[in-house]
Amino acid sequence: MTTMISEVYSAFKTAGVPEQEAQQAAEAMSVENLATRNALAADKRNLSNHIAGAEQRLSGEIAEVRQEVVAVEQKLSDKIAAVRQEVAAVEQKLSDKVAAVRQEVAVVEQKLTDKIAAVEQKLSDKVAAVRQEVAAVEQKLSDKMAAIKQELTDKIADSRQQLSAEISEVRRIMSVIRWMLGFMLFTMALPILREIIAAWS
Repeated sequence: MTTMISEVYSAFKTAGVPEQEAQQAAEAMSVENLATRNALAADKRNLSNHIAGAEQRLSGEIAEVRQEVVAVEQKLSDKIAAVRQEVAAVEQKLSDKVAAVRQEVAVVEQKLTDKIAAVEQKLSDKVAAVRQEVAAVEQKLSDKMAAIKQELTDKIADSRQQLSAEISEVRRIMSVIRWMLGFMLFTMALPILREIIAAWS
């Protein structure tokens, strides 16, 4: 018996199975095990054949896909080349238009620069004229202010003289009034003094 059959036989004997039954059971399991191995080997061969066939089909499909990809890439390459040509043509047109626009802009800028220079010159002339007029007006105003100031100074001097004369006159009148008041007081006090002197006598 093989090693596996001996191990199974020993296991059955240990379990208390009669010798003949243990031997039959071990041989049956060995036969079943062999059949299972043969079936697994057959399944393995079938699987290998199936995988080989699948790989063959996939290889063919991959080749076809690669051919389609190459064709698509060629089409895309042609389209990209055509688009690049169109883009180059459009860029050339845009470049020409931009150059023309720049020339027009340069002409317009020159015209605007000339107009601005002319306007600035006119404004400068007007400002100079206005400054001259303002200077003349300021001179006239300065002369008038000087004349008015002199007139006011003269009037103030005359007023001061007149006021000084009036103050002197008022002081003189006040002196007279004080003298008259003193005389009146003396006149009113004289009888009283006489009575006092008479009483002392």
